[in-house]
Formats: sequence, structure tokens, C-alpha cells
Amino acid sequence: MSNNIIEVSEEKFNDEVINQSSNKLVVVDFWAPWCEPCKQLTPVLEKIVNNSDKVILAKINIDENQQVASQLKIQSIPTVIAFKDKQIVNGFQGVIPENKIIEFIEKALGEKLSEDFSEFYRNIDELLSNKKYDEANDNLLDFISKNSEEVKAISLYLENLLNLNQYDEINQFIQSLDEQIVQDLEIQKIIKKLEIINKSSSGPTIEEMFDQLAKDKKNIDLVIKISEKFFSSKKYDEAFNLLIEKYSLERNKIKTKMIEFFDALGNSNEYTIKYRKILSSIIFS
Repeated sequence: MSNNIIEVSEEKFNDEVINQSSNKLVVVDFWAPWCEPCKQLTPVLEKIVNNSDKVILAKINIDENQQVASQLKIQSIPTVIAFKDKQIVNGFQGVIPENKIIEFIEKALGEKLSEDFSEFYRNIDELLSNKKYDEANDNLLDFISKNSEEVKAISLYLENLLNLNQYDEINQFIQSLDEQIVQDLEIQKIIKKLEIINKSSSGPTIEEMFDQLAKDKKNIDLVIKISEKFFSSKKYDEAFNLLIEKYSLERNKIKTKMIEFFDALGNSNEYTIKYRKILSSIIFS
């Protein structure tokens, strides 16, 4: 359970809800194990609160804490009440959509749950499009120093280090990250890319390997190594086309390597979408 999601009893209600609300908004979720709507609402509340350091979610089981429920005149569940500065400031009953819950919390807070960084990311995209990698690097590092859990910025920074071929810096930065951030899908994609790059960073050039392949056309291991070289150089079309061309040599190995590349690029990447369709058509033809 996250640090800002707590289970509260009657004995601790005054300290953990009333008094705590002087420092931070406390949203209290009154629920019971037999309440089906509660099972729908509570995970949404947890998801919203888990992504913010401005709110505490206090969960109270009314079966075990009937006195506090009675004092607050809780007549049906789920009931959600927001406390701020030791006062009730807002509340609702029943299950409502996620966007309405966010509106409810932001109204009680008097501010947005999260900041809008869209302008910053537009500027970074422009710098990267113009290959101003060093300037993008400085801007991203400064931003991350102030927003250390902003995964999008961290992933862009790591991608930019790939652009600059700063592989040692990537490893050091990843080691400094919190484990939860490391497990994020965007960070995992970069780790997979780095693994592919590390495997193909030494050895003969692509030209030399193609010369070898011309003499040994069925050498599947050589095909895999050449595709990794292409991939590491961001020559994705060349990498995938070579694998597709040689698919009949050893289908499982080619398929496994293509899936590895898909994972490194991500499901929404244009090359993943394009070549996954081609792979599917080959498999089922």
C-alpha cells in the first residue's frame, strides 16, 4: 500500500484524518467488504491518489468502525468525504466516473492534482526534431531535478543519451532510479534497446558480416547479428527486412528476435506496427 493510502480505525480517526487535514487534504472512503459498488470505487480512488503527493486516502471499514460512521451520519456506502483544515469541505455517495472524482478532489484542494507540462514537452520534441541533443539534454536534466518522478521526462532523457551514444551515462542513471520507475514500460523499452546495442557494439562491421553471409547464406546467427547492428544504428527498416527475408531459414529464431525488437521499440512505435503486421501475415500464410 502506498504511503498516502492508509486504513484508519476509530481510535486513530482524530489524529490521522482530522489533525492530518491541517497539513494535507484527506479523502475518506467509507466502505464495507460486502459492498459491491465499493469494490468498483476504491481502486479508482487509489489509482488517483497514488499518482499525487497532495492527497491522503483514508479507508474506513464501517463494519469495524460503526461509531465514527454514525457520528458522520453515513447512511449508505460507498461514501467519500474530503477533510481540509479540520473541516469537511466536500463529499459524495455512490460510484462516479474517474474524471468526476478528479474534479471533486481538485475542488476540495483548490488546485490541480498534477501540473501541465505539455509546453515543456513540445519544446523538447522540437529540440530533438532539430537534433539539438545537447540542449535537450540540459533542459531535461534541469526538469528532472525538480520533477524526479516524471517518467516521461526520464524516458526522453535516456532516449536522448542513446542519441548521443552515452551508454555508460545511461547505465549510471538507471542505477540511480527508484525500482518502481525502473519497472515502468517506457524505461524497460530503453533498457532492452541498450541490451541490443551492447551485444552489437563490438565485432566486425556490417559490411564485413555481409561478406561472410555471402559465403555462408544459411548462417542464421550471422543474420541475427547483422540485424542487431542495423537496429543499434536505428536502421530499423534494414533490420526487419533482413529478418523477414531470412525468415524461412529458422522461423523461431527470427520470430523471437523480431519480438525482442518490438518490445524495445514499444507497441505504439510505427516500425512495430508495420512489421508486426508483416510478421503475422507470414506466420498465418
